[in-house]
Amino acid sequence: MKTLNDLFILEGMKECDVLAGHRGLNKHVQFVNISDTPDVIQFLDKNHLLLTTCYGFQNNTQKMCDLIQQMHDLNCSGLIIKVNRFLKELPDEVKLLADDLAFPIIDLPTERTLGDLSRHILNYLNDHESEQLYYALHVQKEFSDMMLKEYSINALVEHLGHFLVRPTLLLNHRGEKIAQSHHFRKDSMKELKVKMIDIIKNDIVAARDGDNFSFPNDESHPFTTFPIQTKRRYPSILVILDSLTLPYPSSQMAIEQAANVISFTLIKEQAINENSRLLKNNFFADLIEERIHSEEEILSRANYYGLNEDRFSVCIVCTVDADSDSYEALQLYEKKIGELHNYIYDQLEDEIAGSNMEATLFTKEKYFVIILQFPKYTDTEIEIVTNFVKDVQANLDNEHSTSFGVSYPFQPLSNMSSAYSEAVEAITYGYSMHMKGFINFYKAKEVKELLSTIPKQDLKALYESALKSLAYPKTKEDQELLKTVEVYLNCQCEISEASRKLYVHRNTVKYRVKKTEEMLNCSFHDPVDSLRIRVALVIGHIMEESKNDEEKDTLLI
Repeated sequence: MKTLNDLFILEGMKECDVLAGHRGLNKHVQFVNISDTPDVIQFLDKNHLLLTTCYGFQNNTQKMCDLIQQMHDLNCSGLIIKVNRFLKELPDEVKLLADDLAFPIIDLPTERTLGDLSRHILNYLNDHESEQLYYALHVQKEFSDMMLKEYSINALVEHLGHFLVRPTLLLNHRGEKIAQSHHFRKDSMKELKVKMIDIIKNDIVAARDGDNFSFPNDESHPFTTFPIQTKRRYPSILVILDSLTLPYPSSQMAIEQAANVISFTLIKEQAINENSRLLKNNFFADLIEERIHSEEEILSRANYYGLNEDRFSVCIVCTVDADSDSYEALQLYEKKIGELHNYIYDQLEDEIAGSNMEATLFTKEKYFVIILQFPKYTDTEIEIVTNFVKDVQANLDNEHSTSFGVSYPFQPLSNMSSAYSEAVEAITYGYSMHMKGFINFYKAKEVKELLSTIPKQDLKALYESALKSLAYPKTKEDQELLKTVEVYLNCQCEISEASRKLYVHRNTVKYRVKKTEEMLNCSFHDPVDSLRIRVALVIGHIMEESKNDEEKDTLLI
């Protein structure tokens, strides 16, 4: 049976003021009467609520006190008066008596009619669906007011637990706790919460969709999950213990209204976090594009985002493999691409938090960028970085393969631009090799790789200028001279070592070296001349390989 206090969720009752007898608001209400006659007591009984203008008592305070005493003796519910209609104000004697008897007297505003209020109350008392609707609207208003006043997620979940008189838990899309009601602070409930979360994680898809669960071998504590939609790819999860036995008039409709407000609050918090993330990414872009020239500003902003100047840093770049079929399909839907990147960003944040490492996460265009920091950088730290990247890759969304590029360690932070370029180059190199789902550590290019990036005509000019007539040896003697010079330089100009590798006498090596120096007008002991000839010899090998490749392609055609 409903109490007088329950009626205040109804339209019309919300504007009413309790003038006296506050302690009696828990009285039960079963019937509603409307009357202005002085003999109305003859038509009242237990749990009756009287609605009146008190027209028959406007000039007789004693008769009104007698009515209140008689209604109290009958165990009536209370009195709702349209005070401003005829009384203008409630007499002090009446207030004192009502307070003494704990008999509620409620003032109805003039603009409200007794008939409309009676209809609302009777519908509420007699129609279960209407009652649940009124309750749901009341819950929605309560939670909407809390949202507008910027209550936290913890406060909203706590309030929902209070409303439902049930332990309530809010989890993220992976089944990790966001907030909980006070019920779970008890030691006996902490263990139960762990079991609930384990059950949900084992069937996370069903939990996100909303389902009923129970503990193995224990039917006494079933619990229900409700999806909480956010901007993320998967919904968060609202968990209510013993929801199937909620006290009336609590209903799924009321829970849904509260869930909507929690959803809006989560979305608002995500928007705030995304704005902070944008500022952080702008700083990273300014840093790697060298738009910040003040060392003091670099250090100040870096410290704000958790980067320490005194640490050794490693830049890790991650991206979704663009050659994945599912990724190509997603490119048709910009919204889904955004959801995927937000999802991976959230996962990377969780991986960083779970690793207990000094790390900061940024994004730059299609790349996710992790800066790991260490007090020192040895083989042990290299192994830590390797294992961390492997774990992150293994735990990321398995629907889309991801690849990683890792830079050399760097210090100070102003060198981050070079480190980022190294990490991007490492990942670009993997794609050039038609790889996907890989982890590639940056390696500095060898001289041969660097020379391969120069246009062929420039290489040819440099080659011919350095080696002159030996550039294209036609005689056997010229070929031997060129071979001897290459071995001699590779042996760091050690004649004995060169003669051993060439299987000739050392005097033969001396003769050939001297003759070559005269032909090329240089000295192999001069660092500049030596470097020029070494580079020319490497170019010769590149040109030879290119020629062989072209011949193979011709044969295939």
